[in-house]
Amino acid sequence: MKHLIISLFALLILLTAWALYANTNTETEIQLNSYSGIYKHENGRHYLETKDARLMLLLAPPAALDSLGIDLNDGDDLVVNAIPQKAAYLVSTIQIGESMFRLRSDDYSTNSYSELATVNVAPAKCIGCKMCITPCPVGAISMVKGKAYIDPAKCVSCGICIDGNGKFRGCPVRAISK
Repeated sequence: MKHLIISLFALLILLTAWALYANTNTETEIQLNSYSGIYKHENGRHYLETKDARLMLLLAPPAALDSLGIDLNDGDDLVVNAIPQKAAYLVSTIQIGESMFRLRSDDYSTNSYSELATVNVAPAKCIGCKMCITPCPVGAISMVKGKAYIDPAKCVSCGICIDGNGKFRGCPVRAISK
């Protein structure tokens, strides 16, 4: 009987903790931030040089940028609305001079383009190590039948899965390519 009471008490504590956690995390509000600076393009990646930092921008696949009429050149003055996503910034809107472009909705639930990314995994090369999943800043990579799969609708062609970023040095067997 004593063990049953202790077990029920422990269960009550766990349920209370879970309820408190759930209440604090159910209404996650996306906090859009505005950043301005100078555009730089290096090694297939987009950057914004601000007065305080260098921000890696997650824009859209190249075909989507073309279809939206976005022509970025090194040295362009940009203003972006974005949210931090791991080591980069997922962009909602981008302003180049007087022109404003929308890449995705403010709640980031839908893209403003239909073009898909062309980043692919060669299943024959993939060893299923899962190292590419966590570094993907947009959650485009999952495992399907023991192999990495990149959702072309979520992927922004940032190249982190290919070349790495920070401590992650990219796919260890080079199974991912553009």
